[in-house]
Amino acid sequence: MFRRPRPTHDVRVTAVAPLTSTLVRLTLNGPTLADLGIEHPTQWVKLAIPEGHSRAYTIRHHRPGQGEVDIDIVLHGNGPVSRWAATARPGDAARLAGPRGRFQPLDSAAHLLLAADESALPAALTILDRLHPSVRVSAYFEIADAADALPLSTRADLTTSWLPRPTGHPKGHLLSAALLDARLPSSASAWLAGEASSVTAIRRHLLTDLGYPREHVQAKGYWKQGESDHKG
Repeated sequence: MFRRPRPTHDVRVTAVAPLTSTLVRLTLNGPTLADLGIEHPTQWVKLAIPEGHSRAYTIRHHRPGQGEVDIDIVLHGNGPVSRWAATARPGDAARLAGPRGRFQPLDSAAHLLLAADESALPAALTILDRLHPSVRVSAYFEIADAADALPLSTRADLTTSWLPRPTGHPKGHLLSAALLDARLPSSASAWLAGEASSVTAIRRHLLTDLGYPREHVQAKGYWKQGESDHKG
């Protein structure tokens, strides 16, 4: 089922909670989830559904004592896992493999730039959860509608720009347009994730136009316009 074997965990859905117009939270419980081993922000698992399809998702919360995790899933497109999540109910079975993912610590940054669309928003929020109060954060989040802005809890000094997407506007492009037009800090670390071409444009802007050190910019294309199974 998975290309490279990782610890697997048989789970069942215990709760389904819509968060926004495009984001739903599934709470999953399983006998081995206490040993999942989440060590840093943005770690992810492969979520496999009974039909055999799988997709990578960030672990939003892990509660080892209860053997539970929360996974926030964007309901967009026509992918089989997204369709399954849209109709998931308590008791439904699934399987997780992982965790996976590498992460360069950001706590040493005096100023941090975060940029994400809905697909990467759960991962971005795991970063905010763990930042030190001394870190100043400028966050840019593209969302489907103004009502989709989420309450944010972090110890960091946070300034957030929510970017509601106009009807008919290509997903992901608003984020790159906003970042290319924004007055960004001249010296900062950056974490960028979302639609691949938009992330590439923002990364190029930070490295080439603003002179950010390459080692200070973490960028990941979570999906790509026109591709149903992008491998970032």
